[in-house]
Formats: sequence, C-alpha cells, structure tokens
Amino acid sequence: MNAFNRPPIHMSPIDILLSDVAIRIQLSQTDYDKAVARYETMQEWIDRPASPLTGLVARMYAQGSMATGSTVAQNSDADEYDIDVMAELTIRDDSPPDVVLDTLFDAIRGEPGSRYYAMTVRHTRCVCVRYADGMHIDITPAVLIPSLQERTSWIFHHKQDAPNEPGYRLLANPYGLADYFNGRTPIERDFAAFYEQRSLAYDRMTVEARAHGEPVPDQQPAYRKSRALISLQLLKRWRNVLFERPPRAKLRRPPSVLLSKLVADNAGRSSSLSEELHIQARAILERLFAEKSFGRLIHEVNPRCSGDVLTDRWPGDHAAQDLLIADLRAFCAKMEALRFGDLSLAQMSVILEGLFGERPARSALNDYITRQGQLSRLGQTGIQPGTGRITGLITGVGGGFASGPSAARPVAAHNFYGGIARKKG
Repeated sequence: MNAFNRPPIHMSPIDILLSDVAIRIQLSQTDYDKAVARYETMQEWIDRPASPLTGLVARMYAQGSMATGSTVAQNSDADEYDIDVMAELTIRDDSPPDVVLDTLFDAIRGEPGSRYYAMTVRHTRCVCVRYADGMHIDITPAVLIPSLQERTSWIFHHKQDAPNEPGYRLLANPYGLADYFNGRTPIERDFAAFYEQRSLAYDRMTVEARAHGEPVPDQQPAYRKSRALISLQLLKRWRNVLFERPPRAKLRRPPSVLLSKLVADNAGRSSSLSEELHIQARAILERLFAEKSFGRLIHEVNPRCSGDVLTDRWPGDHAAQDLLIADLRAFCAKMEALRFGDLSLAQMSVILEGLFGERPARSALNDYITRQGQLSRLGQTGIQPGTGRITGLITGVGGGFASGPSAARPVAAHNFYGGIARKKG
C-alpha cells in the first residue's frame, strides 16, 4: 500500500485547529514556486555581463526555513515571507567584508531604473530584495571552504551604519544544519497524508476565491510534513506575533536557526501535533532554565560545523534570555489549557489568536465550525449544543474544507484577551 494512501487517522479538535493555523501561515505551493523562480532569476541577474560579480557566482541555494520547509508569514496581518538564500561566490576568502556586501548590493541593485533598483536593501550580513507582494529574499554572500565539511563557507559581517567598526568573517554551514534538521524530523506517514490533503484543500479554496476555475495540482510533496516541522512553524509564528508588538518590536528575536536546532534535538517523542508542540516548547524552556540556573547564556552550535555559532547574536544578555523563559512559561500554560481544558470555542479562539495572530486562528476556527456543523446535522460528532464546546474526534485524512452554511455560529471579533474562565463550583 502506498504510504500516502493509508486508512484515515483520527485527530482531536485541537490537532485539527493547530494544523489549520499552520496551513494558513505557510507558503502556498504557488508562493513556494514563485520564491524558487525568483532566486533562480536572481542568480542570472547577479551574473549578468554588466554586474560587478559577472562570472563570479558559483551557485545559489536555499538556506534556513526555505531549505527545511518551515517558512512562515512574518506579520500577523499580512502574508510577508522571508526567503533566505546563499550566494556562493568565487572570490578571495579574505576580501574585506564591507566590500563583499557592498559589491553584492551594487550587483543586485543595478543602474537607476533597473528592475531591482528601488527594491534592494543592504543589511549587516545579507542583501535583501523586497517585492511588492510582501516576499523578501535575503541573499547572503559566501565563499566556500573546500577543505571543510560540505558547503561550509565564510560569510561576512559589516554594519553599514557603523563604517568605523571593522567587519569580520565567520563560519557558516546552513546547508548542513538543514540536512541535520531534515534527517531528525522524518514524516509520520498517516499524519503527513492528512496534512497534505488538508493543505491542498485549502489551496484549492483560496485559489478558487481569487480566480474561479484556476487549476491546482493534486499532489505536492512540499506539503508532506512531520509534526516536529509544523511545531517549528507554529513556534516561529508565535515568536513573530510576540515580537511585532511593543515593546518587543525593537528587540532582537530568538533566531530561527536556534529554534530549528532545538526542535530537531527533541523531535519524534509524541503521538499528536498538540503533544509535539507542547513537548517542544517545554524542552526549550527546560534548556533555557537550566542555563539560567548555572548563571550562563545558552550557547548552541551547528552540529555540522562547530565554528558556526547559532547564538552569536542572541540572547546577548540575561534579560533577553529571561524574557523568552517567561514567554515560554506562558505558552506552555496555554498549551496545557488547549490540550486538557474544558474550553468553549470563544475561549479557544482567544488563546489561538493570542498565540498565532487573529487572522489565521479565526479563519481556522470558523472553517472547523462550518465542517462540524455539517457533521452535526448528519448526527455525527460536532459542536455541543448550548455550550459552544467542541466534542469528540473527527476523521482526519478525509476531511476537507467545507464552504456551505454552518449550523454553528462563526467566532466573532472580540476584545477579551484575558485568561481562561474557570468553571464555578
């Protein structure tokens, strides 16, 4: 039997909802294909005859979230995605960092009036191209070190707004880190089939809403994901939502590479998505608390390159580490409530919107209510009359996205971002 034609599995309501939130914050297949096409076009552009780097681009390849399939929207109200790419250059590895970054910036920006001229921004370690649709491609210049493990490279650091500060180079192997993550987070076949079908159903629904009748592929391997990978996406989204709010908006965020490494270390110890997410959050919390108890900051390196320090710019001080410890404690308490609490739909909505943003959480919950309302009319498990509570289990793989009217009312907008109401008595 084909691994992705296994019998349906049973999913709890919170597992369905977390999956549906993750689907709404990830790259669609259309956006994924667009990102790949854009960085392939970018390689040709950087290597064009008029470029200062013509003939010097060995290859470009995805790194970070694009290489692990864990890209999530950066903003809670808009589909903004950061795509990270390495540009391997055949230049001297002792080239001045400011010259390398400035040259890549010039190569991408081009002449006034060229396609990327108004879209290009130079950062400390990369050059960013910002597209009108909200996608950002961050291109990091690198020089391969052939004597070290596959694709270990020098990358370059220089602050453009602090020209008197000397730049430096540092070791990096994002290719190896992605390979480590992918190897430790293999898909669970039944869950992967469920998630793939649900993702494709959502794609069809959104595509049809934009352009009726436009075809969507029936199967895409990019949607076959493990529970650990989706947990990483949800943790990254939670972090993004937290750090776009004041006063955190000006603080450095815990890096995705660190979260990826820690999630990979603790993957595969669960039997459901909600349990996996809860385990992962607790494991990170316990690791940080252990470091705090010894009076030190967390230090983590790339397992495929010991010189590639994943914590070189965060936490930086104990205040940043303590802040994440407090945030993770709150996150774990909310996961405890979602998994084991007797919650109404309104209470679940408050928690999910607070963790992952109003738009994806409310959309996921309302679609779930619609489908459960239809099941209730058929006499199957669904919404508990008079309470608004979700009851029972539903069949996972066969479940798509309903578009008909619901017997249950959608979750309305609210302003009650308080705690969970306790039952009296």
